[in-house]
Amino acid sequence: MSTTDAFQTEPGADGAHITYCRICEALCGMVATVKDGRIIKVVPDRDNPHTQGHICVKGPALAEVAHDPDRVTRPLKRIGGPGEFVPVSWDEALDDIAARLSASMETHGPDSFALNSGNPPSLGWPSAMAIGLFARAMACKRLYTPSSEDISTPVLAGELMFGSHAFLFPDLPQCTHLLIFGSNPLVSHGSLMIAPRIREDLEAIAARGRVIVVDPRRTETAAKFEHVAVRPDSDVWLLGAMLSVIVGEGLADQAFLAEHCTGWEEFSAALGWIMPEIAADQCGVSADIIRTMAREFATAPGAAAMGRIGICRGSFSTLTNIFLLALNVVSGKFHRPGGLGWGHGGTATDAQFEGIKGPAAYNKRPSRVSGIPSVWGAQSSLTFREEMLTPGKGQIKSLFLIGANPVMSMPGGPHLAEGFAGLDLMVALDLYVTESTRHAHYILPVTTALERDDINQFFMNHMVRPFVQYVRAVIPPVGDTRSELDILSDLCRRMGRGAVFEGVDPFAMADAALRGGVEGQRHGLTLEKIKAARHGMMIEGGRWDFDFCKRIGHADRKIHLWSDVAAAEIDRLRTAPPRDVGALRFVNERRLRSINSWMHNVSRLVRSDEPRLLIHPEDAQSRNIVDGGPVTLQSQWGSIDVTARVTDAIRPGAVAYPHGWGHRGGWELANGQPGGNINAITPATPDMAEQVSGMSYLEGFDVEVRAR
Repeated sequence: MSTTDAFQTEPGADGAHITYCRICEALCGMVATVKDGRIIKVVPDRDNPHTQGHICVKGPALAEVAHDPDRVTRPLKRIGGPGEFVPVSWDEALDDIAARLSASMETHGPDSFALNSGNPPSLGWPSAMAIGLFARAMACKRLYTPSSEDISTPVLAGELMFGSHAFLFPDLPQCTHLLIFGSNPLVSHGSLMIAPRIREDLEAIAARGRVIVVDPRRTETAAKFEHVAVRPDSDVWLLGAMLSVIVGEGLADQAFLAEHCTGWEEFSAALGWIMPEIAADQCGVSADIIRTMAREFATAPGAAAMGRIGICRGSFSTLTNIFLLALNVVSGKFHRPGGLGWGHGGTATDAQFEGIKGPAAYNKRPSRVSGIPSVWGAQSSLTFREEMLTPGKGQIKSLFLIGANPVMSMPGGPHLAEGFAGLDLMVALDLYVTESTRHAHYILPVTTALERDDINQFFMNHMVRPFVQYVRAVIPPVGDTRSELDILSDLCRRMGRGAVFEGVDPFAMADAALRGGVEGQRHGLTLEKIKAARHGMMIEGGRWDFDFCKRIGHADRKIHLWSDVAAAEIDRLRTAPPRDVGALRFVNERRLRSINSWMHNVSRLVRSDEPRLLIHPEDAQSRNIVDGGPVTLQSQWGSIDVTARVTDAIRPGAVAYPHGWGHRGGWELANGQPGGNINAITPATPDMAEQVSGMSYLEGFDVEVRAR
């Protein structure tokens, strides 16, 4: 269907509606068909100029979520133990919440309130904005997000080096030599780098040159291109040794370093001891291969090195990300065609990109108990339980969960119930009674992505090809559900805290940002023009159409290769006791049909997605483990019973398992699925976080596996 007039614009009208997916950052264009008020079909939008008909299996499943009989569609009040709820009216729920929350904060102080937001609402413009406004209205200083299981370390590395929180990613259309560390973009679709047709991009790069994937597992991406099977939690050694080779062999771009960087002398001197032979013993990649990788990267035109979650959650993950960024900078690949840099950012001005000065952002709100630092305003998840259980000023006594399921997503999640039990008030805004929301005093039902108007404005700054789209809701809110903005603004008004919401119109604010941004100023981009382009529109500006120096947040407009954090972490790496290379190390496996824990009540996704523990044949044989056999996966923090898959797709000495399974909530289909919750075995105490960033230690910790 390509005739614009054939599409409906009124939510709930019979016929085809243009929309886009908000499950992951690819934001794939879709067409949803409605009949008698229900979504009966979702297909790719082949006229979307960005995704051009691409969509994965998860997008169409949003229709099943919208009409799921297990979905919460009326406010629920808990009347007994966890999971025992009765429906109530919105007025009853909001009045009681307003009174109890106000009383709790009056008794225990303003810092006793905490907010935990998850991924689902973060992908919508009005929903994400509502959470930010709510945090401001509540003067919230205890903010928990997925950051410390996801992005804290690349954010901190970027803040230290560039003084900015804008994400950096490779120029795929012009790249000729791409190194990928700890990322599986054929499954993730390019997290923090939006490229929905990334398979075609990678194939084109391979045709021009090379795509090399560094990962303990032969992932879907590694199987398609070249694979370097590194030992889990050792990328820091490989990257450090590559930098050492580049320094030692005079391959650094001295002109760029002299003009745009500070700290080069200190940084280069600190790398000399990380020789390839030393690194090889730790990372399992030979010294000759390390030297070759370094030389080929440094001398290749249009080269870039990227990384993602696999290098973000280890024991030296901040230093790993510093080394990754430095590899691009030192080799002269930063802000050059084919290299690594910031996105064009069609809705931002250079002034808005300056970021926050590092000292003002990093560790602004550390844990009052363990002192673990905050990054980008968010606390480490490993402090969540201690902040609820430890008495004193600032102890968490009231909590809002917004699209979050920490029991399934945080390390030690199954033990959070002890903290929940001591709260004065716990409120959840969610689609389901989950493993976490079952503990709430109230569950307030929210709309799905297909039940609200939206614009993809938050994500333009890390799109490989900048694109913008506005869509109407496909259907009206199901049942008695409401948007996050409506719920939170109403609650704040009842508490006398509604001033920040007064006059807020998310789309008027979007229009103002568009008009004031670089594309608005240069090409007259407005919301009206975007609405007229029903399938969305590409942004005219080129990838490098800005002065990157103006986007560096440091006062001197220089890239800072050296910092106190970098110095301390390099010293910690140098003095760290060697790890047992014979022990099994755990890594997470990302699956195409899963997105964390919240899509496991959809039949079309889970019926062929049984989670299994990947183990190499050598490791299986020495433990009498057979393919398909029951095994126990154990660490010093706990154990789960799972099923083994014996495969050479994982290197010896490593095992892999996906997160988000082992359901025990109020969703019938999800509860019936096999699998275990890996957060029962992950390092779960603050001392196990990476101390400089608060990042959870989820990749590369030691485990044992035994046959049952």
